[in-house]
Amino acid sequence: MADGDRKNPGDEDAPGSKQTAENICPTCSGSGRVNQKPCPDCGGSGSVTVIVGDA
Repeated sequence: MADGDRKNPGDEDAPGSKQTAENICPTCSGSGRVNQKPCPDCGGSGSVTVIVGDA
């Protein structure tokens, strides 16, 4: 599994799964940082994978 395919704590499903999309991380508001450290929910990317549609 590549780093980009790793599931972060804020992800609803693994990246690339059917009926998923990237969204701005609500914890860090897309900055990737919380208190000068990488965001614990998005892993510092600023985005999380969310389920869309009828999944």
